[in-house]
Amino acid sequence: MRSRRTSPRVVRSIPAGSWAAAGNHFTKLRINPPIPISRYTQKITGVPLTGGQASGPMSAAGAITLSVGPQGLGNLWYPAQITLSTSVGPLDTSTALVWLGSGGVPTTLVATVYTGNGIAALAVPNMQPGDLIIVQWTGGTPGSIASLNIIGTMDALSTGS
Repeated sequence: MRSRRTSPRVVRSIPAGSWAAAGNHFTKLRINPPIPISRYTQKITGVPLTGGQASGPMSAAGAITLSVGPQGLGNLWYPAQITLSTSVGPLDTSTALVWLGSGGVPTTLVATVYTGNGIAALAVPNMQPGDLIIVQWTGGTPGSIASLNIIGTMDALSTGS
């Protein structure tokens, strides 16, 4: 009896994302059309403030400036308090100045936190896009992380659907 020599079957590779890998069938990606800005007509009030956080490392001189503010059409902020912290904690020797400004320029000093960590009440008018809360830390530990968080409410626009 003659033995038949068999060789292993060669399986060709199929590149991922190819027509063959998709089983010779692609489906068309459907993207919803954008909602026109003119449909955002309903004002929502009393929404908990979001987007009022920032953080970053102090420079070699132990200083940093962070700023936050409302962005987008119809977005108004009503800040009530600011919480400041550094990664050094309560033994930090930095001083934080809290300013209300516009266009990145500090104009009105609204609070001073002498330990660089703490909570300050904010008695500022409602903020619209372009207005900023600017915090300047000085005298801190180089490389430590400074953070701010604003608490309050905001108004926003919705499509109503």
